[in-house]
Amino acid sequence: TGKVRVMASTPGYDPAALDDAETFRRLSTDEENSPLLNRATQSAYPPGSTFKVVTAAAALDSGEFTPESTVDGRSGIDISGVPLANFGGQDFGPITLTTALTNSVNTVWAQVAERLGAATMDEYMRRFGLYEDPEIDYPDGQLVPSGVYRDGELVPADGDVDIGRVAIGQGDLLTTPLQMAMVAATVANGGERMQPQLTDRIVDRDGRTVEDIEPERATRVMSAESAAQLTEMMGNVVREGTGTAAALQGIDVAGKTGTAEINLQDLNQPWFIGFAPQGSPDVAVAVTVERVQGGTGGAIAAPIAADVMRELAR
Repeated sequence: TGKVRVMASTPGYDPAALDDAETFRRLSTDEENSPLLNRATQSAYPPGSTFKVVTAAAALDSGEFTPESTVDGRSGIDISGVPLANFGGQDFGPITLTTALTNSVNTVWAQVAERLGAATMDEYMRRFGLYEDPEIDYPDGQLVPSGVYRDGELVPADGDVDIGRVAIGQGDLLTTPLQMAMVAATVANGGERMQPQLTDRIVDRDGRTVEDIEPERATRVMSAESAAQLTEMMGNVVREGTGTAAALQGIDVAGKTGTAEINLQDLNQPWFIGFAPQGSPDVAVAVTVERVQGGTGGAIAAPIAADVMRELAR
């Protein structure tokens, strides 16, 4: 529905303590931890392989690919004239898109994006809500748009960008956790993107409901058929691929891991996005952890997502 059930940012703060001037001064000057920053809406990070969900949606919905389409999964294939490696340098031969998502094969999805073309990728990125502030009932100054950034400015994905690397969540692409939760929710919702909403209802001073806030449709991103195919592919990621740590007992989970390389010091940005139950979803999640030394999305973010989904399923 787009209703936000949980939004968490760590390090955080106690809102009740902000009335104290000294506490506010200490929190607002803590540049190392930035506890007043809502990382869910104000921080944009390279999404890594979670963004392959967007690329897969474009591939399936364009009609140019199916889950069984085969693409060369060798490591070291030239993308924009520069060799691109798979995680750990792992080599695959010709594999299906389902296998490529299950095992998060970089070279396959980069080639898929190059075949689709930058214009198609840009179109689907915008359909998912990138390149605009999310239309959520939250202060405008505490929202940042997701997209390809260069020198601090958004640049179109169909411009002078390495679309193959953008397609795997690198290449100057930055996204907020809220945006990636919207990506997962759109797939779960059969291809319909909903407006995210924090407010459930408006009440007067006596506690009487003045207005119920109804779910609001944003746009159709992909066909229901494409969303169903992608759901099955994401389910395979959790059943037997990189996302097994997000599995729940008795509940089928669909999802995608991501491990974005931040710099040359072996610092990563681990991610997991997904939804549950796979057959009839009622919750979608996005989890990311800042600047982890050598950690992966499957090992770090997926278990956190599992805990969140398990709690919400109670």
